[in-house]
Amino acid sequence: MRRRALPAVVVVALAATATPARSQHAASESGGAAVPVSIGFDAVQPEHLDVLLGDTVTWTNDSVRTHTVTADDGAFDSGRVVPTATYSRTFTALGDTPYHCIIHPFIRGDVQVDRLLLSAPAQPAASNRPFPMRGRAALPAGTAVTVEADRGAGFAPAATTTVQPDGTFVAAVVPGTTATYRAVAGPDASPPVSLLVLDRRIAIRARRARRGLVVSASVSPASAGAPVVLQLFLHEHFGWWPVQRTKLDRSSAARFALWTRQRVAVRVLLTLPDGATPLAISRTVRVGPAR
Repeated sequence: MRRRALPAVVVVALAATATPARSQHAASESGGAAVPVSIGFDAVQPEHLDVLLGDTVTWTNDSVRTHTVTADDGAFDSGRVVPTATYSRTFTALGDTPYHCIIHPFIRGDVQVDRLLLSAPAQPAASNRPFPMRGRAALPAGTAVTVEADRGAGFAPAATTTVQPDGTFVAAVVPGTTATYRAVAGPDASPPVSLLVLDRRIAIRARRARRGLVVSASVSPASAGAPVVLQLFLHEHFGWWPVQRTKLDRSSAARFALWTRQRVAVRVLLTLPDGATPLAISRTVRVGPAR
């Protein structure tokens, strides 16, 4: 029995590989993460910083003034940091350290050092769909971590996981509504982060073009810049198969072009940056061959 040939666009998709998720900060020479801070004309950004034990913070003077980075308790002092220059410090003790600029005392900031950090989600989740909460820990590999959610009545367990050899962890939560999350391991708890939940909808339209098929999609509420994936239902692969990926434009819309004359079933997914975890799925549209 002869198998039907795949559309050419699917062959391209088969060769594509998913881009791995990046860590929140780049690695530093000390083995922790390298965390940047910008010193402006009259403020630092961010003013408050949550870092992991062993992380290295680097301040860059992005203003035309000379500044200092001086701990209120005298634990460190950068000296004069001229424009474009940097100052780095690796934090090896737990706790909160406020600092200021000696030359401009109104410029202030603080660095909070913890053993456990939960990364702030980069985009909203979808109601009742799994969502990965990621973090880092200065704890031994295999340490049990509980991710807790507070929906207004106090924190309660939402998912469990363990610390990986590289110090990272990930736990899949299934949010119902917007909530505050934290990671807990023994006596250590991370600073809380918020996870916004949006029930987004995808409107889809497919039409035959001169040489193939054009699929248009729009997402509401607006989610400009979010990744969307076009899928075909392929019997050869026993189900839905991704064939194209793109990002929503400023109007929260996307357009795909397929060079195929076969009868196809198509749908569009709004996903996390991994291109695989769905946040919303459109209805299925079936389009017959061009005449």
